[in-house]
Amino acid sequence: MNTTATASDNFSVFGIDISRYQGDEINFLNKQIDKLTFIICKATEGITYTDSSFKTNWPAIQAKGYVRGAYHFYHCNDDPTKQVANYLSVMGTFLDTDFPPIVDFEETSIDMGVDKASIQPNLLQFLSLLAQKTGRKPLIYTDNNTANAYLTDPAFAEYNLWIADYNNTLTLPKVWQSKSWTIWQQSQSYKLNGQLNDYDIFNGDSNAFSNFIQSS
Repeated sequence: MNTTATASDNFSVFGIDISRYQGDEINFLNKQIDKLTFIICKATEGITYTDSSFKTNWPAIQAKGYVRGAYHFYHCNDDPTKQVANYLSVMGTFLDTDFPPIVDFEETSIDMGVDKASIQPNLLQFLSLLAQKTGRKPLIYTDNNTANAYLTDPAFAEYNLWIADYNNTLTLPKVWQSKSWTIWQQSQSYKLNGQLNDYDIFNGDSNAFSNFIQSS
């Protein structure tokens, strides 16, 4: 996979990510019209929260013919073991045709008053436990500022990267620069039925995407 990219490169596998903030947008998705390959939806957050649209979004994504993924928004002040339990209690069983587990780690994951020395080991514990319980390697969503400040342990590079970078040329966090990226959240301006969405690019062609889903 490429380690660098520009928005004008010839990518062919695209998706969007959605949550309750997109309302009933799932009803308007049509694979024959929008040409998207995958849809990623929010599942859970912290130790108790479930996205109110998840129960509608999750089965509908599959029924409409998209590859589906679901993410957990991580909170540094919450017990990592309990966060895994919350996510998996909502997710149930992953199908071989689904994305692997996804964790969303960004600036607002850094809760006020958190012991900063605990952030990396606790997140690594979360990722390891999630991999152990699902048999699949989680995907990490983050941005450059957050990753370069808080994800400095080389162990994070063992996990595939979903990077948010809204510049024309992609820059990778330091930990992943010797590896690569898997998904690039390239913009926040994909319009569907009047609703703006995050636009996500996969790093490879359709065959590479199929291999990623099957092997991760």
